[in-house]
Amino acid sequence: MPDLNTKSDIEIIVREQYGKLLEDKFTALVFSHLNFEEHLPRIFTFWCFVLDIDAANNPYHGSAFEPHTKLGLTAKHFKIWLHYLHSAINEKYEGPNAEKWINKSNELGIIFQYKMGLIDDESHLIKNSRKN
Repeated sequence: MPDLNTKSDIEIIVREQYGKLLEDKFTALVFSHLNFEEHLPRIFTFWCFVLDIDAANNPYHGSAFEPHTKLGLTAKHFKIWLHYLHSAINEKYEGPNAEKWINKSNELGIIFQYKMGLIDDESHLIKNSRKN
């Protein structure tokens, strides 16, 4: 399997992921109201920027976190969202960029959930062993 290297690769994965999110009865309630003609291009640009895939031609501006605070998301939503993203990546691509996308999505999922108060402990965090 090839690694993902272009914005088109990102578009394929994101479209598949959101297609599954809209088919899933649990997640469809949260995502079905979105204007996908407007929303998906922002997601493509965001992932290009984060993954440094043609980032110069796809600069991302704004907050990726803030819009998620208005959706009423739960930890279960994040788990399903990550599952569909990772499944789509793993079915079509392998290599450093595919791994980077999986790792970055996990990181962002943890950060978003923590900031939204959906993770109620810090067991997943690595403590700073330095003493100030």
